[in-house]
Amino acid sequence: MSSYLISRNGHYHLRVRTPLDLLGIIPQTEITRSLKTTDLRKAKATALPYLQGISQTVTLLRSKFITPEQAQESLCNLLGRKGGGVSHGVDKSLQVATVDGSPFMGRTQLAAVVNTFLKDKEREWTPKTRMENKGVFGLILDLMGDVAVESIDRVKVRDFRELLLKLPPNVSKSYPEQSALEVLQRIDSGELLATPMSITSVNKHISRLYSVMSYCIKEGHRTDNPASEMNIKQHRRPDEERKAYDLQDLRVISRNLPRDNRKPERLYVPMICMLSGMRLDEACQLYREDIIQVDGVWCFDVNDCKDKKLKNLSSKRMVPVHPALIELGLLGYVERCQEGSRLWGNLKWCKVNGYSNSLGKWYQRFNREQVTTDPLKTLHSMRHSFADTLKQLGVQENLISELMGHANSSITTGRYGKRYQAKVLLN
Repeated sequence: MSSYLISRNGHYHLRVRTPLDLLGIIPQTEITRSLKTTDLRKAKATALPYLQGISQTVTLLRSKFITPEQAQESLCNLLGRKGGGVSHGVDKSLQVATVDGSPFMGRTQLAAVVNTFLKDKEREWTPKTRMENKGVFGLILDLMGDVAVESIDRVKVRDFRELLLKLPPNVSKSYPEQSALEVLQRIDSGELLATPMSITSVNKHISRLYSVMSYCIKEGHRTDNPASEMNIKQHRRPDEERKAYDLQDLRVISRNLPRDNRKPERLYVPMICMLSGMRLDEACQLYREDIIQVDGVWCFDVNDCKDKKLKNLSSKRMVPVHPALIELGLLGYVERCQEGSRLWGNLKWCKVNGYSNSLGKWYQRFNREQVTTDPLKTLHSMRHSFADTLKQLGVQENLISELMGHANSSITTGRYGKRYQAKVLLN
């Protein structure tokens, strides 16, 4: 169905999100209109004049060819509603939109735009990504203030970048009782000595600002993006931002992982990540029925059924169970689990990190105590080791991508070629 059509009890309605700069004229977040038909083809035809009329009015208003009063009158005539003034005569069924409980009457302040941007995007994000983005945008607002989006220029973006370079990472968690500006004042006065956030984190914040500025262009608030090309150039290649474990590291890990029947996940999950290249979340959320045979090959069925989640569409895949995992007793352990149960009953689900939260924290301690003090070597380093090992062996890139759950951009093998057979992946 077209994105501007909704069906209510079989009857089609037009629904168009109101541009931010028109909310003071039509005080509702969506413009709706019954199309009085149950036929989809007829609904599309009926909706077309409304779409064209709304678009034309928006264009004329933004170009200042018509006044706000004329724009309201035009829209009211188009929708068959009574007009008469910017703040009077609006259809009583239209309620003033609010964001966090405050009126949202056509403001182009940064906070209002950020809130709308987050609402538009949050359905596309996992809970963890949603939380991270809200934290980033909260810091942007803290440092830049609730300024008009039209006033943000490259000077302000540079100032924002300079402030970020002074701040420690996770400032809101480390200093929950203070604002970012208060923390900066303590740093500038010498009262607080803090290690600044990484260049990668600084660039992440600038990229989020770039995203919301691009959103402003789309919504008609700006014609340029002041955050364009403002990222700081890294002195490391992307493949150097996190290190792979070397063979000696992997031997230390496998030798020192605890063999405790009360906490089997502390042995099996890291070994699954090491030998299968799976993400921590993917290994932690496995159910008994996710270990299956495909053409005689035991595989992990990585999927998003039940309460499981995947990073993206490409993450859904079959990964053969490494023979070393079978020798370690994984299949015997799976067989002892109840039908329909999760493999790791000790791991509890949390909204942000799924089932991996507690194990990830435990492994971080284990890694620093038993394996390495190198901050660039983490559990995710196992995926780097997995990919690098296959690369050095000359394995085809699209085969590595399929094992790791990465998209295959090739038209020939990605679109027309089918998934590799389990036997090929096992080899």
